[in-house]
Amino acid sequence: MKTKITKFILLFTASLFFISCKSDCNHEKELKETQNSERPSQAITYPEMASMFKEYDNGQRVVLNEYISKKSEGKDSVETISQFYSLSEIKQYIAYIERLSKEKEIDLTGIRIFTSAYPSDYKIKEYQNRVCFILAPTTNIGDKKNIAYEPLESDVKKPVSMKSILDKYADVTTRSVNRAAIFSFNIIANDNSSALNRGNIYPPY
Repeated sequence: MKTKITKFILLFTASLFFISCKSDCNHEKELKETQNSERPSQAITYPEMASMFKEYDNGQRVVLNEYISKKSEGKDSVETISQFYSLSEIKQYIAYIERLSKEKEIDLTGIRIFTSAYPSDYKIKEYQNRVCFILAPTTNIGDKKNIAYEPLESDVKKPVSMKSILDKYADVTTRSVNRAAIFSFNIIANDNSSALNRGNIYPPY
């Protein structure tokens, strides 16, 4: 009887040791796969940031303020200067396009951010005519690198560029612009895309 108990204890101890080792190995693997949290090479200094804002404030912003003043018939004179997404929204979007790309076996190379503007008849009056940004997933198509693409319309290992889909909605001016994504909110169609917009823009405050 004592021998059986001893064997059971030894077997139980060995099992715990094995589970512990496996857990440690998995933990080490997870640590290796953890996102690099070092300061990115693309991070800038405050002097650089200040010079960029100065250039924008004395150039593009002047023109945009005049434009918003004209479109609002003098009711507003300050163009949008930023757009906000919460950290959870950004993480969800990244997880979303990673999942779609994995399902289609397409290499997700990054996210491209496009400048755009809400149309004059946009449903949120305060947003009408204001600058906003559109985020889109990218991949390599042929010899073209980091092209905005639509995983929802792509087949396995066959990415479809957003431009090829959006051209049927866009006017001549938009189609002639060298970019891979632009939206027309006037279209009464419900073609879903994997692009992201609808963040909180400032102004309006």
